Amino acid sequence: MRVLSVDLGTANTVAVLSDHGVVDLDGGPTMPSSVYLDEDGTLHVGREAERRSRQDPSRYEPNPKRHIDEVTIKLGETTVPVNDAIAAIYARVMEAVTPLLGGGQLDEIRLTHPAEWGPTRRNKLLSSARLAGMTGELVPVPEAIAVASLGGGRPLAVYDFGADTFDVSVLDSEHRILADGSLSDVGGLDVDQALLEHIGRSVSHKDPAGWQRLLRPVTVDDHRARLGLREELRLAKEDLSEVPQVEVMMPEPFEKVVVTRAELEALIRPSLIRSAELLISTVHKAGVTPEHVYLVGGSCRMPLVAQVIAEKVGIVPTNPDHPETIVASGALVVDRATITLKPEDDKPKFVEPPTVVTTPVSPAVSGPHQVNPNVSGPNPVISGSYPNPNVSGPYSASGTYQLTSPYPVNPNVSGSYPMNFPQQAPKKDNKKVLLGIGGAVVALAVVIGAVFAFSGPDLPSADECKDDTARDGQGFTRCLRQLAGHVPDGGGCEKADSAQITGMEEIKGTVVSCTIRDGYAVQYILTDSVTGAENNAAAIAKSFQTDRVEADWTGNGLEGNYRAATSSGTGVLVFTAKGRPMFGILTKTAEENADELKPDEIADFFEKSVQPGE
Repeated sequence: MRVLSVDLGTANTVAVLSDHGVVDLDGGPTMPSSVYLDEDGTLHVGREAERRSRQDPSRYEPNPKRHIDEVTIKLGETTVPVNDAIAAIYARVMEAVTPLLGGGQLDEIRLTHPAEWGPTRRNKLLSSARLAGMTGELVPVPEAIAVASLGGGRPLAVYDFGADTFDVSVLDSEHRILADGSLSDVGGLDVDQALLEHIGRSVSHKDPAGWQRLLRPVTVDDHRARLGLREELRLAKEDLSEVPQVEVMMPEPFEKVVVTRAELEALIRPSLIRSAELLISTVHKAGVTPEHVYLVGGSCRMPLVAQVIAEKVGIVPTNPDHPETIVASGALVVDRATITLKPEDDKPKFVEPPTVVTTPVSPAVSGPHQVNPNVSGPNPVISGSYPNPNVSGPYSASGTYQLTSPYPVNPNVSGSYPMNFPQQAPKKDNKKVLLGIGGAVVALAVVIGAVFAFSGPDLPSADECKDDTARDGQGFTRCLRQLAGHVPDGGGCEKADSAQITGMEEIKGTVVSCTIRDGYAVQYILTDSVTGAENNAAAIAKSFQTDRVEADWTGNGLEGNYRAATSSGTGVLVFTAKGRPMFGILTKTAEENADELKPDEIADFFEKSVQPGE
């Protein structure tokens, strides 16, 4: 029986063939899961896609899997079905596998997917595989169950630090998933983004305008420079797993930058601590003590991952030699009788984020957003097409994919782990204010209240922000007033007793909403911790589904970062205050010329009219 397993990851794709082993897809065991659309409608994949991306970065998508909840991806001026993009990757796999079959056929093709995927996402993978010309029985396999198949009949945990998200699953001795969890803002792409921001803090002062062109590329040369820098950062992250420091080559006019492993670890330690805490809570939820913890995903190569698990969980896990291939290897040998699939779909990860409602409510902000990672966002640059005349289906012999849809197109782990999970008292359930771009975030009446004056020693400290919840007549605490600066002086601000997310319980916190002018409104939110504020802001930024603008800001004794995006006449900018448990959301609804609203416009308005002054 000839069986092929294919692990389509966010960053890389791996295939394993029975009686052969890991398949060489693109000059190695992993092939970047990336696509590039030529002007003639040909889709190139892998490293060839990366090479061609420098011709026109807008035609390049490094992570099609991130769009699984969408119907199409925009590549250049062309709208491409997501199924076609994924099918092109599967077709490249078949090009590499077909010569190895010696004229035979595959009996079964196993396609891995995250355990939390429901039938809608799974069916998109299956339909893409059929479109790619894959024959034989198609079998979806949850990634956690694939990994569990390598662990024998024992309870185990899967710690999956992938490119896009962190996922954890706990399984019993029969490989049934007892509990799982995920962090959408912890992944290899987020590590790359953290490095970009870190380097920006050290070099942007030399040429602020040049740095902004890297963050907000306009010309083809700007886009190429950004892609090159992204690749440098990805390689630096990987090298720092082996060496104490690396040199990052920078585009002109910036000089090369030295980054140390200590600096990288300082950037990512908070996220890894959160991942370890999620592992612990998932184990408690499952009610079993795993005998193994399997580390999955290329990001697990970072030494700090094992170190943090040892610190927080009480074990010293062993990182497999090839964490990138473990899922595909496990899927090949999994007992089909143990495969259980999630019967229902979760809410989409990347489309229609949860609605935020604050009291009272005024004009709603809505609309889906499409991602263009070539402009901005936490996306690494990874990316090939090889000729194989033996493959059949809607693919050219050059290994590229010809779009033929009705859409408008221009054309082994080993070792056991002594588990000493620390026992924890139940934690208080502090709900996060998870705000989505597609939600109603404009809520606003006019109330004029007392004004706190901020100057010199009167500025509240970070600790005072956490403890001081007294509000003035407009609903501001001293810290929120510091973040708001002069905005409340014009009136239009009103407190909200609470914030709510559709379908969830009431959220605790301090919320103040203000109308400004010209369709702009701003919402200030005080959370229960600095981490909570940062996570909430990160969740909003992660939901940006279109071109993104980001930069640092300072004023009124504070400093922070902002990220902005627009789509369909709606603009959203989320801004944080470093070291403070608060953040803000600026929104804009365009009544006319909606298509002309751009992220730069929102960013400029923030800097001139909302950012607190010195």
